[in-house]
Amino acid sequence: MLNNHQTDYSFAEAVSVCIRNNLTFAAYRQPDANRPVLVVQSHQPPRLISPQDDHDTLSGFLVTPFTETACCTAFLIEPDLFTGTDVTEDLIRQLKALKHEKLHDKGCSVPGEISGADYRALIKTIVNYIHLGTFEKVVPSRVKIIRGVYTDKLGIVFNMLCRAYPSAFIYIFNNGDHLWMGATPEPLLLAMNGTMQTVSQAGTRSYSEENANIGAWNSKERLEQEYVTRYISRVIAHYNLTDVDLQGPYTRKAGNLLHLCTDFSFSARNLKGRLGEFLHDLHPTPAVCGMPYRPSLELLMKLEKHEREYYAGYLGPVGPEGRISLFVNLRCMKVLHDRLALFIGGGITADSVPEEEWLETEIKAETLLSVINQL
Repeated sequence: MLNNHQTDYSFAEAVSVCIRNNLTFAAYRQPDANRPVLVVQSHQPPRLISPQDDHDTLSGFLVTPFTETACCTAFLIEPDLFTGTDVTEDLIRQLKALKHEKLHDKGCSVPGEISGADYRALIKTIVNYIHLGTFEKVVPSRVKIIRGVYTDKLGIVFNMLCRAYPSAFIYIFNNGDHLWMGATPEPLLLAMNGTMQTVSQAGTRSYSEENANIGAWNSKERLEQEYVTRYISRVIAHYNLTDVDLQGPYTRKAGNLLHLCTDFSFSARNLKGRLGEFLHDLHPTPAVCGMPYRPSLELLMKLEKHEREYYAGYLGPVGPEGRISLFVNLRCMKVLHDRLALFIGGGITADSVPEEEWLETEIKAETLLSVINQL
């Protein structure tokens, strides 16, 4: 939701210059905010981050993968250049004067597309595992490939996503090797003025007045959400967090979709010096992995034919005064030179129907495709 045509053009141009010059940068628009923000790091490479680092002092744009690999590590884009106002000609000149060389490829494979038949077969396999009693819920993912060269249009796509999804966290980032973009509806951890918030979000339906009534949701969807709620409650209890307030479950609209949600808020006092460890224990939740966590992760690594990389990781701005806005990286895509790789997934329980699960991922893909198809 940018204010006028000139602002639209300027911000799109700034993003395009960053991409053309392979700058380490992130552009993002907070949910329900009026203006986007641009963070540019003038040096390479970005700072690598581990759970043991003091997250209370970090300042910049934090990106963390689903799981750490040699190809995908957690990193921080530091704000050497920063703007949260209108893009000026002077900023464009500064960006054009910067240029980063392509970093050495770390061996990341190009994600392969998964057909409908293969995905439905995957769901059947997972349901069979659940019926054996080892798992309560597993969250597989798939990749949808859109062929074409879109790099020069990403600034425009960013602006279009901001207008189409005012309540989502819209972002694009580049670290020299990885260029990703998304419009995610799911906060992982928000913090301000000593209070932190997280959300248990699971279960998906197309938006309708009927589905907005929580009474219309079935036991499979409610159970899927309850697994996440229980998991987050255990993590919060482990860290002895106080003044915990729980609200939900309720339905939340996200674009053309609805999700079941339960909100948590709590004091951040007991997390001083332990924020990195808390995030490490909180993520990934059963909303993007499964229950129990470790067996579900091992099963996914065995069955999925692609690396998730930064899909279902988390990302967002962090500040030195306790301000945190981290979101789970959903409704997202990896941008390659001749294609877009859209990552989508869904929670599977004992009652899951393969065809319905396939259709759910197709609906989720429309978050980005509905904008891309307008180009």
